[in-house]
Amino acid sequence: YNSWMWSRRGEGFDVVTYKGNGTAGHQISHSMNAVPEMMWIKKRDGTTDWNVGHKGLNGGTNPWDYSLVLNSTEAEADSSNKWNDTAPTSTHFTVGDSGRVNTNTSNYIAMLFASVDGISSVGFYDGSSSSQTITTGFQPRFVIIKCTTDAEDWYLLDTLRGWASGNDKILRPN
Repeated sequence: YNSWMWSRRGEGFDVVTYKGNGTAGHQISHSMNAVPEMMWIKKRDGTTDWNVGHKGLNGGTNPWDYSLVLNSTEAEADSSNKWNDTAPTSTHFTVGDSGRVNTNTSNYIAMLFASVDGISSVGFYDGSSSSQTITTGFQPRFVIIKCTTDAEDWYLLDTLRGWASGNDKILRPN
């Protein structure tokens, strides 16, 4: 078994629990003091998927009109009823009326991520059929990658299993 822990809420990471109200435009406060660049939301009292919002969806143009599913290979999809086509702010994020993020009286958990210089980087890049170097400004120990335009696996790499050794052990959380 492996476990990855984010140790400090408020600096690049926050966990929020909330109760849905079933109404599009439902605003939920958070305490990150930064704009979330990626959000994972899951219904706690149901069997729905993990829904993912990310600043790089749709090539970074109107990204909060789109979503991904963490436990699926699905490509990004236009999804106004997930994030209500509303970008998060440094104090709130907004959900639409999708049952995956906002059913009346259901309980949800949201994990919010933002970049912190030298610690974490939430970004995106255009893929290529040749090797690429993606610069983060520090030596990452944990990376999650997902092709957003095609139905492809999620890739999770970490230094615990070995990375850049030529025999990378990749997890696929989908």
